Amino acid sequence: MSASIAEPSTNQTGTKPAVPAGRQLPEPCEKTTFHSMQAEGHEIRYAAKVGTILIDTPKVKPAASVFYTSFELLDANDRVNPERPVTFIFNGGPGSSTTFLLMGSIAPKRIDVPDAAPVPAAPYHLADNPHTLLPASDLVFIDAPGAGFSEILDAAKPELWSVDGDVAGFSAFIRAYLSSHHRWNSPKYVLGESYGTTRGAALAYRLQQDGVALNGLTLISNILDYAYTLDTSDQFYIGYFPTFASVARYHGRAANEVEQSEHLRAARAFANGPLRLALAAGASLPDYVRHQVAERYAELTGLDAKYVYDSDLRVVDMRFRKELLRDEGRIVGRYDGRVAGYDLDRMNDEETFVVDDAFLDPAYSSLANAYLRDELGWDRKPERVGFADFDWNATTPGKGWTWWHKQPDMTKSSWGQNIPFPNVVPDLAAAIAHQPTLKVLIGNGVYDLCTPFFQTEYDIDHLGLPKPLQGNVAFTYYPAGHMLYSSVPSLAKFSEDLKRFYASDVTGLRAIDERPAAPVPDIQL
Repeated sequence: MSASIAEPSTNQTGTKPAVPAGRQLPEPCEKTTFHSMQAEGHEIRYAAKVGTILIDTPKVKPAASVFYTSFELLDANDRVNPERPVTFIFNGGPGSSTTFLLMGSIAPKRIDVPDAAPVPAAPYHLADNPHTLLPASDLVFIDAPGAGFSEILDAAKPELWSVDGDVAGFSAFIRAYLSSHHRWNSPKYVLGESYGTTRGAALAYRLQQDGVALNGLTLISNILDYAYTLDTSDQFYIGYFPTFASVARYHGRAANEVEQSEHLRAARAFANGPLRLALAAGASLPDYVRHQVAERYAELTGLDAKYVYDSDLRVVDMRFRKELLRDEGRIVGRYDGRVAGYDLDRMNDEETFVVDDAFLDPAYSSLANAYLRDELGWDRKPERVGFADFDWNATTPGKGWTWWHKQPDMTKSSWGQNIPFPNVVPDLAAAIAHQPTLKVLIGNGVYDLCTPFFQTEYDIDHLGLPKPLQGNVAFTYYPAGHMLYSSVPSLAKFSEDLKRFYASDVTGLRAIDERPAAPVPDIQL
């Protein structure tokens, strides 16, 4: 099955796009196996499918072979019910395969490895997943073009390896899947993680333009506005601060005498009050006030007050991870602040490797290959790759990732609609405004030092939605890191939160929302 990203059938020379010479993409295929398991107190049967769908770009047809793994619940007659929801799921990167979500979250089977601890070498174990979402929705896990088992032609890389081209490609895949599997009239959901939330927010809006209205959108471990990933922005430091505080408490470096909820309340209040004002003052901040702010910063995060003061109250995340447990010779994980490992250069500001990623990647990658090939029957070459092979430092389209993003028309911007980095907050706002029944679930781990939860709260607060639509978004939180499902208790909660989310309409989101009420700011004129 092939789907087009855009309608134009001619290129700038007036001729129709042709299949590029040289390497050709394999023909689409699909393999099906049948399985059973215990779920929600009874046996269920399901079909697992591994396959590929060809997608086009305006200039290259076909452009990529997109690999997917799907799981469909079977009825008593071993048939799929097309009226059931179908959920399209992807990791981020950008350019990442969907290995971690497939092997660790809501699929019918799940990897069994230690949580927040070193993982030994093979063999690894796969078990039936009691927290699978399959009883509530059929599931489709998607590898991005050039990652996993998805393939991409060189000629298509300048289009698909970009913020907007990637979104268009995923829209093309979803529409092709709906056609080939007769699911156009099914309730439709999208679940994205990390950069997958950037993609997911923009995709919800793009799908509407392409004739698909989502019933719901789940975004976990969020990054919605890249403007605040630069350490020149005050918001960079404000957005990270409550996660610093959360990680410090986990490691016994702060607030041992209070509950986590109370500690996070204090951290949010400090970040959005004294810290925000102090950073905004810049060089005009009196030195005695700078010392006072550094002292309170240190109390909440376990860092040394002099270190905070010498950092000009601006501690970047990597330095926090190196500094918190320096006296133990350990470094805190980026994706999961509960993890602590050893670094080869204690005095360097930069880590020699990401300890939590090093623990998990070999296990997930190895078991994904074994599962997809040995149990689900995928037998094609080439080998599975974790990430697309673009160059992060390249600026040439097709060699690196193109970060420009075209925001929805009429978005307020001094740049116009085209901006040099992804800020998909306007896309999400437009998707909700265009479809007021769209419900959104925002999930974050409170120990995630990659995509901090407080920054996500800030982004959602700046959607600019009319008051009647502000209840379309619900927050949930998990005592875990970036891969919030790596902790079994967090996964169990995540699965139950999703089932409640799927069963509710927009008016029912209030019962799901866990975000604490923010204190009313003291604004005196």
